[in-house]
Amino acid sequence: MEKRFVSVLRTALFVIAIIGLIATLASAKGKKEKGTYVAPTITAEQAISTVKAALPKLTAGNSYVKTGKRGEKRLEVPLILDGNIVSRIRLNPATGEILPKGLDTAVSTVSASSEQAVKIVQQALPNLDIASVSLGKQGEWKVELTLKKVVITHINVNGNTGEIIPDIKANRDASFYTKTQ
Repeated sequence: MEKRFVSVLRTALFVIAIIGLIATLASAKGKKEKGTYVAPTITAEQAISTVKAALPKLTAGNSYVKTGKRGEKRLEVPLILDGNIVSRIRLNPATGEILPKGLDTAVSTVSASSEQAVKIVQQALPNLDIASVSLGKQGEWKVELTLKKVVITHINVNGNTGEIIPDIKANRDASFYTKTQ
């Protein structure tokens, strides 16, 4: 009888410990903070002015092709300002036309040449305009660039200094994919 009592007591303690653990995890999940908000010191208008002043100085870099998980190809051309990649423009690998931001293609072969892609972006650069601005996670301004009223990319502006921020992911992709091809 005593063994049975000890067994039931152990089981009850184990169940109580599990319930306590679940309750602790649930309450910790609710209290989780998403981070601190970094308020910018420059205004959206100042960020737009910075990007407008930089638009004539933008140049097209060397294009590169990325291959996705399912074999789909992505043709991208980086935008360069003062030697830094600040953004990238995605093109349709089959036709070479500039794609709207967020649109992916399921093309498995690249018909547009590297030189053709760079030339298309160079011709589009004088026609770029600014659509809108939004605030990013780290207090930076994301200034969207449009071509024929369609958003094709964005440029980040530091919310405190007002300087254009280099695009780290585009820089990494450009250096990785141009070396491996």
